[in-house]
Amino acid sequence: MFNFLKKTPELLQSIAAVWLILVALTIFAEVAFRNLGIFLGADQVVQNSVPAIVFLQVPFAIASGTMLRTTLIYDFFKSRGKKIINIISYSIGIMLFVGIAVGGWTDMIKGWEIKEYQGIGAIEFPVYPIRTVIIFCSIIVVFIYISLITKTFLSKNK
Repeated sequence: MFNFLKKTPELLQSIAAVWLILVALTIFAEVAFRNLGIFLGADQVVQNSVPAIVFLQVPFAIASGTMLRTTLIYDFFKSRGKKIINIISYSIGIMLFVGIAVGGWTDMIKGWEIKEYQGIGAIEFPVYPIRTVIIFCSIIVVFIYISLITKTFLSKNK
């Protein structure tokens, strides 16, 4: 299971990078073709892509240990205190992402049923895949946090 939790965040990070490049190209095309009267709807693409890109990157940030963290209080503790702080923060992370997954599940299912779109006029952007990305990545993050708690409990440091 730990191998799955190493490879999946890397894959999701790669997907986010490619998606970000496509969003940047969409913005460029929108600006470049504006004088020709061609509207590509870059604002809708950006508005709906940013949450998906962020959630695709969160599993990698947490799994690699590069998630933003302040060590103001953390550095004052010895090894045992650091373990306790880590377990508490991982538990809070689990609760947060379980809340996101559970809270968004119904909207995701309903979005797939009605093929939910956002936008009016030139472009309508499908929202249901974005909701799915958020839920899927939240579930992956929960498993990453569970593995981090397990590693913390199994570590030899006291």
